[in-house]
Amino acid sequence: MTAQADVRRVFPGSNTPQGFYSYYQYLLEQDRANHIFVIKGGPGTGKSTFLKRLGNTMNSEGFNVEYHHCSADNNSLDGVVFPQLGIALLDGTAPHVTDPIHPGAIDEIINFGEFWDDAGIRAHRDQIVDVSARLSATFQRGFRYLKAARSIYGDIEIVHREAVHRGALNQMAATLVEELLSDRWVSHTPGRTRHLFGSAITPDGPRNHLDTLIGPMGRKVVIKGRPGTGKATLVEKVAAHAIERGYDVECFHCPFDPEKTQHILIPELDTGIVTSVAPHVWTGPADMLIDTDDALEERVVQRHDSRLARAQELYQTLFDTAIAALSEAKSLHDELEMYYIPYMDFDAIAPLYERVRDYILQVAGDSALR
Repeated sequence: MTAQADVRRVFPGSNTPQGFYSYYQYLLEQDRANHIFVIKGGPGTGKSTFLKRLGNTMNSEGFNVEYHHCSADNNSLDGVVFPQLGIALLDGTAPHVTDPIHPGAIDEIINFGEFWDDAGIRAHRDQIVDVSARLSATFQRGFRYLKAARSIYGDIEIVHREAVHRGALNQMAATLVEELLSDRWVSHTPGRTRHLFGSAITPDGPRNHLDTLIGPMGRKVVIKGRPGTGKATLVEKVAAHAIERGYDVECFHCPFDPEKTQHILIPELDTGIVTSVAPHVWTGPADMLIDTDDALEERVVQRHDSRLARAQELYQTLFDTAIAALSEAKSLHDELEMYYIPYMDFDAIAPLYERVRDYILQVAGDSALR
């Protein structure tokens, strides 16, 4: 048996101040896909277990695997990708409802509803409707507190933003671009981008898998600094210049501000850039370290010490309240699963697993990658 290959762990979506925010369309793009399996089924029907088992099997066969974790439960999976084969499997149910784009040609639906006892589940109709409504309301409460926390965090950022010397920040960006990208001029064909989350806001608090993303890179650039000092600005400037020069870039977004890029990978350059700030502080090695606090005028910040202290305390209270709501939602989801699990014929899923596994292995054999 082939030795285990690389494993990466990411989040295709996250709980955010804007609600559940999805980058599922980048899990495996259609023009790079040989086959995409879209799994449908209720909570507790075995979708995550199915994904984990296939991922572990293919990894043990020597194939790279990308596990896409669920932000509502970091121990569960929402998808698995085999990048060498152009094959992905994903959970296509709410809140990340996904349907085939090219049915039969690329996408295929797997319906786990074929393996449950309809009558048994319908007997709990009222409980399922009630718990589902409470689950949705609890998530919405969590999102409202995240939005409130984000607003207060924005006040902290404003203080530091006003104290940043823009010229110094621009020099940092220019130095970084020169160091990483000077070997190639602007390309006729821009590079591609892929967007995901490297971290997520979960019922257990903030969680990340940056070690599986940044860790394997041959060159690691670490950017640290206080909120609002321009870390994301540096990252986004490098990403834009890299794309102009024809490099593909993987962008990993901030779950607290999901349109902001926190970290990037430039695979062709074997380079990763990670922003290191609580709660995702990078503790690994750094080949290049940039501290955006060096561009701060401390006397400006010190004028707002008491304001910053109050804002930090209020932010933390609101954020912790949001996490408590997400934890309550996780408990309600676990309760909802109990109305499905007893009525699932998990043994009947075994032939389906074997069919999908054999198909993937056949593609692997045809590709002469094994």
